Amino acid sequence: MHKVTIISNHQTKEVSVKSGANLLDVLSKNGYLITADCGGHGTCMKCKVQCNHEYLLACQTVVTQDIRVELPNGESDGLLNSLKRSYEIKRKYGYGIAVDLGTTTIALYLMDLKNGWVIDNISVLNAQTSYGTDVITRIKKCSEGHLDTLFSLIVKQINEIIHNFKLKHAINDIEEIVVAANTTMLHILAHTDPTSLGTAPFTPVFLKRLEISGPIINLDAKRIVLLPAISAYLGGDIVAGILACNIEEQTKNIIFIDIGTNGEIIIKTKKGIYGTSTAAGPAFEGARIEWGTGGIPGAISKVELADNELRISTINNQKAMGICGSGLVDIVSLLVSEGLIDETGTFDYRSNSNLIENLYDGRLYITDKIYISQKDIREFQLAKSAIASGIQVLLEIAELKAEDIDQIYLAGGFGFYINRNSAVNIGLLPKKTKEKIISVGNTSGLGAKMALLNDDYRTQCDEIATRVSVIELSNNPRFTEHFINNMLFE
Repeated sequence: MHKVTIISNHQTKEVSVKSGANLLDVLSKNGYLITADCGGHGTCMKCKVQCNHEYLLACQTVVTQDIRVELPNGESDGLLNSLKRSYEIKRKYGYGIAVDLGTTTIALYLMDLKNGWVIDNISVLNAQTSYGTDVITRIKKCSEGHLDTLFSLIVKQINEIIHNFKLKHAINDIEEIVVAANTTMLHILAHTDPTSLGTAPFTPVFLKRLEISGPIINLDAKRIVLLPAISAYLGGDIVAGILACNIEEQTKNIIFIDIGTNGEIIIKTKKGIYGTSTAAGPAFEGARIEWGTGGIPGAISKVELADNELRISTINNQKAMGICGSGLVDIVSLLVSEGLIDETGTFDYRSNSNLIENLYDGRLYITDKIYISQKDIREFQLAKSAIASGIQVLLEIAELKAEDIDQIYLAGGFGFYINRNSAVNIGLLPKKTKEKIISVGNTSGLGAKMALLNDDYRTQCDEIATRVSVIELSNNPRFTEHFINNMLFE
């Protein structure tokens, strides 16, 4: 037997395991959330941990001696919000919870329903990520008979947080929970099979707002409210974001973008509201990027060139553990500006940049261990092109040019950290909109809080969900044309 010492979120746990045990199995069986997109085959590179002060893949590590394992903190920055707005509270009594239920991250806000104060909050990585990092994979798992497992995982995770809230603040009951989530996550939380969302014509089982007794879905609250969705791939999180940004009431031409495993794009004009979802893939949330990670403490969120040297910033100023989406955008922007990649995204070893010393073996090293590979750049190009092309198609349908846009709201954790100069430089966002970009953070969470504290906002969400004209991109020839062109770096 060998002793495995596990350090996570500043807590230490010791377990005894048999010699030859797989480290990923050991960690998973002891309740630690370790992302392994490839199912433990050693190809996705997502299960890196520090083992005896050396980075190793947990899925490829066999325990043959006593070891010390340090895990990245499970808390993420899904709580961040830079959008300041006032909204009306209708006094209730007791305590409620607003939930932003994302594919990658879950944010919960414990609120006093009498005065609207946020008593406590937490943001954690979604426990379902071990079953896939994107909604398509989750849908596939459900179609293979794993709905009960995915449902139980998320209910257990939310209930554990509720339990901690209640203990910490001496609360007896949670009156109500309001959830904003994408359509797939709404189905799973409602214990409803989302398989129909994965195949044409992508028909949801439900889109309208649901109000459920907590015990029916095993959640520790009296009532559960699931905010309405717009379509299969424009969910309640986007409805909540439109509400939070007060987009409906504005007379300006506005683009609202929530970039995650999917890129949801809304354009509001005088003629109406148009929306679409692009299959951007999970690169912006760190998946399929060798050293990619979500927006957790230690994620490289900013990269810049100063005095001919790379300078990085990490979330919470912790030791660099990987690269999140905004850091990836900065890195690729630097590669373009320094001539380290050509217009096709291929590394150019003829560059005169001082960073050429960091480029070898098909990798550009950001630190002595953390790098971006040629494969990572290809994944990034696919994601970047999907977002840029989706924006162009919606602009054409709305009969607008980029310069006609008055404001661009970037939502989500990725949008909070992103450098707008980098985003424009690489062609992710239109070049003529740089000064119009505003990072608004977690608008889904803000919308859920508004709907928790005032029932009138729930009705407004119902109306928003029916007013958005959904534009499908899958068979759109203009999207295909734009997608090919946007793969390049100008």
